[in-house]
Amino acid sequence: MKRAALFGVLLLAACGGFREVRLHQADEIAQSGGLRPLTLEAGGFRVLGFERPGPRQNVLVVYIEGDGRAWTNPWEASSDPTPTDPVGLRLAAADPARPLLYLARPCQFIVSQGCRPALWTDERLSEPMVGVFQDLIDYALHRTDSRRIGLIGYSGGGALAALIAERRGDVAWLITVAANLDLAAWVRSRDIAPLVGSIDPAARIHKLEHLPQTHFAGSDDAVVPPAVIESFVARLPPEAPAQLVVVPHFDHVCCWVEAWERLLGQARRR
Repeated sequence: MKRAALFGVLLLAACGGFREVRLHQADEIAQSGGLRPLTLEAGGFRVLGFERPGPRQNVLVVYIEGDGRAWTNPWEASSDPTPTDPVGLRLAAADPARPLLYLARPCQFIVSQGCRPALWTDERLSEPMVGVFQDLIDYALHRTDSRRIGLIGYSGGGALAALIAERRGDVAWLITVAANLDLAAWVRSRDIAPLVGSIDPAARIHKLEHLPQTHFAGSDDAVVPPAVIESFVARLPPEAPAQLVVVPHFDHVCCWVEAWERLLGQARRR
């Protein structure tokens, strides 16, 4: 492992007005949920996180943010993937779990030397990106003295969470929200070019057959249609401890945060 290092609170290291505004917004969202900021490093990237401490020897709940502003338009990659509205962070702030760690994606909010558009477009789910999060989680487990992790990912962060879970033996459960879990089906649904360099979580789904998991889809989601998530879940054997929940009238953003307490309760009862 390339050891992740705690850099401390970061509010001034972001470059450019957009990042500064979004970083301030993120800090306010995190404060509303009792989360404190930290900066972690792995794989040559500095990654923004927010944490809430909790009991030792417990399950560490890890939230992973979505892809953010990956594209400026259908033909041009964004120069800054920082999300305009960090839905994953809002979900984390609404979850009272302890201990809890929220992780932004590399190059969101914080600029690193290795940032390049391919990392939030074609290579957003690449093996090196998965490796960065494996290192961050390993460090967080050690730092919090936690035994296992629970993974929650929003949108592309949900696909990343599934890839992480497929490669670990210490995952207690997996929850995804509006996630493009079957990458091939998602590409077909959007009529876009395949993400060259990315890994499809559905390709190794057998690794998740025994993992308790809940996958939420919005019935009105045009970004990740429910059929994409249905395709992923359908690959699991009938006896797998997995559930698909299609929420009526929800789209890709609305109204996950407002309903998160209820939906979390539903997933955790399962």
